[in-house]
This record gives sequence, C-alpha cells and structure tokens, in this order.
Amino acid sequence: MTGGSQLHEEDGSDKITFRLSTTLKEQYKEQVDNMSADLEEYVRQRVSEPETDGGLEPYADPDNRELAIAYRTLCEKRTDNGIVRGESAKRALAQAVDSIDQQDAQRLLARLEKRGYVHLQNGIPPSDYTAVHVRPFSRKGGTQNQTADA
Repeated sequence: MTGGSQLHEEDGSDKITFRLSTTLKEQYKEQVDNMSADLEEYVRQRVSEPETDGGLEPYADPDNRELAIAYRTLCEKRTDNGIVRGESAKRALAQAVDSIDQQDAQRLLARLEKRGYVHLQNGIPPSDYTAVHVRPFSRKGGTQNQTADA
C-alpha cells in the first residue's frame, strides 16, 4: 500500500495507538509516504469489504493482551466442532505469545478456562490427551455473554 494525502473527510477524528517492533515500523516507513494516511486507507478498505465468514465472530477478547492473543490463536486453530488438541494448542500459544514456553502456555489455558473462554477436558481416549474446547462463535451484533478479565 502506498500512502498519499490525509484522508480525513469527517468532522473530528479518533486516534488509534498500537505497539509494533521498531524494525517492522522502519520497514513500513520505507514503503509508504505517509503512515497515517496509508493506515487510514487500509481501515476504510477493510470495513467496506463484504463479510466472508457468514457473520460469525469470536466472543469479545479478554482485556489482558496475552490472553487476547491466546484466545484469538485458539479461535484460528479450532476445528468445526470447536476443539483444539491440548499439545497443538500449547505449541500454537508458545509460538504466538512472546516469551512463553509450553508450560507457560498451559497456565494461559488455565487462565482462559477460569474466565470461560475455553473448557479443558483431560483423559480423552485413545491416548489420554487433553482437548481444549474453545468457546463457540456468536453472530455479529448478537447478545454476547462477556466475562470480565480480572
């Protein structure tokens, strides 16, 4: 994407702030003329795209950044019946969340279970593995049962 002039058309504006690695930011700056305009153009394109997911979305992310990344990762890995094998879940979490190993990933799963985002089921035959049941998807705009992330 290449950025051009400021795209602000409406009265007023909101500021979006996020963190990203310095290296990635520098690479991005080299590719665009105006980062703000480029990102605004991207957001406009994104919100105008037709839905390809049938109107389904995950429940609201947890407030905690690590838990939010973990939940989104599990949502992407879940099968049609909502399950991710325990070892696969821990590997995926260890790759997605900064500075954690598989033991820390198990603790993340326990924290997600405590908040109602997943249900852990142990001792599944034939090999006595753990199944991670990821909370089901909901319709966009529908009533969602949100769990506070304390």
